[in-house]
Amino acid sequence: MRAIAVLVSTALGAGAIGAAVKLAPAPAMISESHDWERSRPGPDSGRVAILIDALGRTDPVVCELIADQLGNFWWGGGGNGVGRLAAAPTTVQAAKDSIGGTITDERAINRLIAELDGSNACTRRVASKLLGHSAVGTPRLNALLADPSANVRESAALAAGNGDHHDVRPTLERALGDGSPAVAAMSAWALGEIEERESVPALLKFVRAGDSRVRLASIWALGQIEDARAVPDIVATLRDPNAAIRMVSADVLGDLEKADAVGPLERVLESDADARVRAEAATSLGEISSASSGPALGKALSDADIAVRRAAAEALGDLDDLHAAPAGLVAALSASDPELRYRAAKALAEIADPATTAALIGILSSGDRELRKNAVEALGNIGTPSAVQAITRTLTDRDAEVRKAAAEALGDINDS
Repeated sequence: MRAIAVLVSTALGAGAIGAAVKLAPAPAMISESHDWERSRPGPDSGRVAILIDALGRTDPVVCELIADQLGNFWWGGGGNGVGRLAAAPTTVQAAKDSIGGTITDERAINRLIAELDGSNACTRRVASKLLGHSAVGTPRLNALLADPSANVRESAALAAGNGDHHDVRPTLERALGDGSPAVAAMSAWALGEIEERESVPALLKFVRAGDSRVRLASIWALGQIEDARAVPDIVATLRDPNAAIRMVSADVLGDLEKADAVGPLERVLESDADARVRAEAATSLGEISSASSGPALGKALSDADIAVRRAAAEALGDLDDLHAAPAGLVAALSASDPELRYRAAKALAEIADPATTAALIGILSSGDRELRKNAVEALGNIGTPSAVQAITRTLTDRDAEVRKAAAEALGDINDS
């Protein structure tokens, strides 16, 4: 757990230490296959009450930061591993670690449920996330999703998406039509987290019309499920008036990785008015990896927006069986933007076009160490006699990392 360790201790204060749950120290060594998040004992009702009450009193920003980080545990092998400062009290460690466990204490579950309709949106979110990782039963979650309060229904949907609650899926699908857009959108999100193909027809009903928040969540969820049935409807939303809809649609089509989306994404890359949408289209074309996208991505290297140019350069390196580098990619090696230069060099390393050898040799004299390393990698992949000669000269480069990259490149060439 990263920031949460410091933030929780700050929010709870020293007075909370005495209420730490009594847990045995964690085993010194835990195998990589061990599902520690499921097996670790969760907090009791006292610890849950302390956490919720303290977060309700603390600075709202601190509360939101903690809510964001719940579940992000940095586990370093117990008392014998890294991840703990040397003087950290064992009782505090045990109490903190319990927050990530499965809550089985019925009184703790009742307290979390009571918080779902609270006035503090942050503590509602914390309670929802903890409830999702509790032993709350399917009938109870279903009942909460039908509660008269929209706050409770929204929070229950968040809980369902935060835990292994696949049995709640039918109720979440019905909740997509909830009169509250917040509830419907959260239900769509939860279905995306559950990732069951059976939810695709229900989600598709909310992709092309209705509240934008619900549409965005539904499109995102379909990307999580990765079912090809969603492609035609999502392709249609690339023409939506709402730029946010177009952007998430372009992103999701990359997740779906279907050739049917290549043409529409290339048109978006060329003509969409919003640079964010164009950048997502470029990235998704890289994820689909069709060599036929080379010309469109090459043209995008001259886009007015730097984020689009960066995305296009990286995407070109992701295309399968692209053996001829667009001229714009070589030109990007001398761009004023360092990130674009790095991405162009990495893409050239993947393409390994012998025609780019001279350009790559030219940047071996660059003052940018990272760029020289990328050029060495690219020349190593090309492997022509002139490329080998250039790499050999780089063995005397002024930087040790570049010399190491050159030695590794020559070794790979000799082994091939």
